[in-house]
Amino acid sequence: MLGGLQTIRAHGAPLKSRRAMLDTLLKHLDMVRLSIAAMALVALVGCTGLIDGGSGQTLTPEQKIAQQKWLDKALPILKPNCGQCHAGSQPDIAFIAGATDLASRDTLLGFDPQIVNTDAPGSSRLMTKGAHAGPALLASQAADLLEWVQAEKDAVAGMGSGSSGGPVLETTSFRPQLCTCVPVNPGDCVPGMAVDCPINHVDLSPLGLTGATIDFVAMPLGSTDLYVNHLAVQASTDGAYIEHPLFVSWPSTPGALPIPDGIDRFFSVKLNLMATTQSAIGAGTAAFVGFAPNNKMTIHFKVLDKYKLDTGSGSGSGSGSGTVGGCKKLTEFKANAKSQLSAACGSCHTGTSNPNAHSAMNLDGVNAADDATLQLACNQARIQINFTDTATSGFYIAPNPAQATAHPFKFGGNQANFNAFKAAVDVWVQAEKTAP
Repeated sequence: MLGGLQTIRAHGAPLKSRRAMLDTLLKHLDMVRLSIAAMALVALVGCTGLIDGGSGQTLTPEQKIAQQKWLDKALPILKPNCGQCHAGSQPDIAFIAGATDLASRDTLLGFDPQIVNTDAPGSSRLMTKGAHAGPALLASQAADLLEWVQAEKDAVAGMGSGSSGGPVLETTSFRPQLCTCVPVNPGDCVPGMAVDCPINHVDLSPLGLTGATIDFVAMPLGSTDLYVNHLAVQASTDGAYIEHPLFVSWPSTPGALPIPDGIDRFFSVKLNLMATTQSAIGAGTAAFVGFAPNNKMTIHFKVLDKYKLDTGSGSGSGSGSGTVGGCKKLTEFKANAKSQLSAACGSCHTGTSNPNAHSAMNLDGVNAADDATLQLACNQARIQINFTDTATSGFYIAPNPAQATAHPFKFGGNQANFNAFKAAVDVWVQAEKTAP
């Protein structure tokens, strides 16, 4: 078993020093993201430092600065660019709704699912959403928003706890065991093979979930990136409830800053598992850019607890995995993706001949003629889409001959055939991404 809670020390440094290290990292992430990806930023940035200047509360100097920067820097950008959709007209995404300017700020700071993670503001969902139904930001607008976010972060930096004010929930560092198998025949490199594809088990017992684990198979993507699949939480006799897991890579170079998941892809994950059940985290796959395969890692959580009886999740394996809605563009799926997925993926991802593949992406119904059944297959395929960076979607990373993933099907090593597959499927993927 790997893992354990690191509440006092991590990597030889006191927790307070570690938090300062992360603070420094996040400042660097903001500037790097501005310099290389400013045009891809969306119109929003938030913070989960709950700073309230109302009700006669005395504000610290840092809190006053954060509040003023909200009024001077952030709100003038958010209100005209985002208000039409996010100020209340669509309740599910009304994260700047409020009767007053400061009330809008409170809504954004406390919005659930958590849109911005103050442990990693540069990788928060609002920073990485990309162009969508709303306008993209100018670099100058992104800079002003980041200035406000950093002020909010500075205002809560002395809390000595997680961004929400609760305890720091973080596993101890671990070095993932890598899958070294090179697939030749179907069935090669399946999870659990003694040498080639070990399953990583990150023990959550020290966090209060005795016997529970985060499980995954890891494989290198070159020397700089890491791909994981079969990513799941396994509950024990107490069940498990998790919110917002964040993966962080720790470079071995002395003095190097930790690297959080650059797109905070599991920001909206909430899973409520009954005793001894298992559920995938998100789509069960992730391509972590900048996570050198031999680096140690940690996993942070917003909430980690035993199974909750009052969440309304019933007896299923989870109340949700962060996937909002189902397939929205069935017409494009039928015209562009259906036949491609059937031909390339259907033999393993339909039926019961390959349980691992079927569990990872269930395409039962992809060959159906009726829309109701096709909708189910489309829903399953949509889970695999990474809407922040569609090129790293699960069904693109795994079978790509150019990627060193342990996947039994690689288009026979023919890159042109994969490229044709991707070009066709991507018509549907981009339609899903821009759908309201």
